[in-house]
Amino acid sequence: MNNLTPPETSSSFGEPSRRSILLMLLGLGLSSGCSHFSSSKRLSFRRKQPVAPVPPPKNCHAYFNPAIPEVLSQRVLILPSGPELFNYSSHQKIINELAATIKTAQLCDVVTSGNFRLEAQIDAVMQGKFDEREIASVARRFAADSIALIRINEFRTVAPYQINLSLVFIDTSETVVSCSVDGIWNLGDPATRNAYLKFLSKSLGAPQPHDSIYLQSPHYLTKFIASEITTAIRSQG
Repeated sequence: MNNLTPPETSSSFGEPSRRSILLMLLGLGLSSGCSHFSSSKRLSFRRKQPVAPVPPPKNCHAYFNPAIPEVLSQRVLILPSGPELFNYSSHQKIINELAATIKTAQLCDVVTSGNFRLEAQIDAVMQGKFDEREIASVARRFAADSIALIRINEFRTVAPYQINLSLVFIDTSETVVSCSVDGIWNLGDPATRNAYLKFLSKSLGAPQPHDSIYLQSPHYLTKFIASEITTAIRSQG
């Protein structure tokens, strides 16, 4: 007689044990959780991707001080530059259009002052030569985080029009130049003329011919320059 008894038939041979089932369910849960987590991270990353940069205009360039993290502060005061102005009304027209365009673009809050002038001039400011006490006093007076000085270096008022200007931002808390903008718009240059015609077509709601009468409009030229300055700042901001 064989004392060896055959093993008892167990249902575990054909079906997974309870432990195996639990482990399997736990693994599936972890796998599903990891998959959901990674998917959420990918979606979150896509939402946080930066917006495509705005291409800078060819006639105008902005330069930023890397030491100032936020050039466009909450409130910017725009003023004509110093007592050397040769055409105050032209400066004021550009200032008004630039203030309106920057506000429309929602870059920052802008304030202007009709008759107020800063003693500091752009050339001196670019060399770091200005009175810090004056900057602090003006900042308090107008509750400004930045002071922007604008100067028309050249304005040819016979066709084809040409304007050359400079713009400098002074950070009032650090009392340093945070941004400078330089631009030359010569309507005798074909590329500039075409860019201006495109701007006119968009502004007027109708295509403009190459001999458009609006090419001789200082009003629309001022709007065009303000738009290009704003685009130059946005392209680097």
